[in-house]
Amino acid sequence: MTKGPHPILIRAAASALAISLAGCAVFTETYGIQDVDNWAAKNEPLAESGKMKWSEFYSQYLEKVSAAPVISNSPVVERLGIMVTASVFYERGRIDKAAFDSVQGIVRKYQTIDDPTANLLARNALVKAIEASDNAQAAVPAPR
Repeated sequence: MTKGPHPILIRAAASALAISLAGCAVFTETYGIQDVDNWAAKNEPLAESGKMKWSEFYSQYLEKVSAAPVISNSPVVERLGIMVTASVFYERGRIDKAAFDSVQGIVRKYQTIDDPTANLLARNALVKAIEASDNAQAAVPAPR
């Protein structure tokens, strides 16, 4: 009568395989996040210096974050969407630099926190900036 492998050996092999696969997944996720972080660190100075439009920076950043499986469903995606909107409004003159800087400051402050409240703060700052801009434009009399 031939005996198969001992059940303890089978469980040990299965555990080792599971740990190995989990380790690979963690490495891949960590590498994906690091790749996005490296891209942002390299390109943000280009936007700050005016060599790249802010809307281009945030649009590309959003694409990269959305493609990274570990962070694609996080509040970071929404936050970057808010920044895409804010940067387009800024570049088109709908909000001024101070308003853009205010929204961006909130996003930078909370960039490492997966907290929807940070998005609410950024969204509210953008809405207030748009309302202030609209009110300022409405107060200017039309030329005759």
